[in-house]
Amino acid sequence: MVGQFSGYLSPVFPSQITVDVTEYCNLACIHCPYETVTKLKGRARQHLSPQWHTKLIDEIVSDGQGHCRYVRYTGDGEPLAHPGLADLIAYAHDRSGIPINLTTNGMLLTEDRAEALLDAGVDVFDISIDANTQETYARVRVKGKLDITRANVLRLIEMVRERPGSARVMVSFVEQPLNAHEADDFRNDWRAAGADFVVVRRPHSCAGSIPAQAKVLWDAAPAERRACLYPWERLTLKADGSLSYCPTDWRHEAEIGHIAATTVRDVWQGPGMEAVRLAHTTGDFSGHGFCGKCPDWSVVRWPSEGRSYASVMHEFSSD
Repeated sequence: MVGQFSGYLSPVFPSQITVDVTEYCNLACIHCPYETVTKLKGRARQHLSPQWHTKLIDEIVSDGQGHCRYVRYTGDGEPLAHPGLADLIAYAHDRSGIPINLTTNGMLLTEDRAEALLDAGVDVFDISIDANTQETYARVRVKGKLDITRANVLRLIEMVRERPGSARVMVSFVEQPLNAHEADDFRNDWRAAGADFVVVRRPHSCAGSIPAQAKVLWDAAPAERRACLYPWERLTLKADGSLSYCPTDWRHEAEIGHIAATTVRDVWQGPGMEAVRLAHTTGDFSGHGFCGKCPDWSVVRWPSEGRSYASVMHEFSSD
């Protein structure tokens, strides 16, 4: 049900924890606010501290067992830029046993890194590619080279096949004006290449951080606003240790605590999250300007509305 805890959505603990491990990135994708928001921090950009990560995983073990369905490593940057990523994932895998997703652009996913991450315990590699030709890739994923990414992913698929049951490989495509004509070829080519799942995603505005896309979504949104899934589904640990109720909180406007001063359980069950959920169920965002200005609710799918990213992850982990 929209605006309620049901199914895998738990009032006890988030069903998904997103870990933004870094604020550094090697690309400048046109559908991402990195260049206009995070990169401007310059040397003030951070990698997630192992100390905060350890506290998070320990809390998942103590408070989230049976409720947290998977941990997703991503970032306001490229996760493989974090120098200790494999160690973080190994701790999460060994300590919690909860399925682990790694989202990456694949450019830095060399064979050595792939082997280290497989050894660490990644269950699902989600590689964001967004194009099927170098010409389009260069325009969408600026600074990137599709031949490098494709070779890395093809080798990863081979490595996974050499380790039966070790991991799944997902490739993704954010459909937008510059690449929409390649979506069908992308699906067909990667299915033929052996990817376990090929997902073509609807674009969002990163909570309004991409004004042009925000306008497109507002113009197409239903007249009656409905609740966004995120406050019922997940919390995000940012690279600076803050906790956010929105996974696209690039400007740190949805912070609701810091991992050093509180717990995930207390935040999830606390009055701050209750107030956010109430704003979404009543449509009164007078005290929640961050959510009020965001149109992404219109493209976020609740469990009752069909297959979603979360349901795919749950299918993978239950096989």
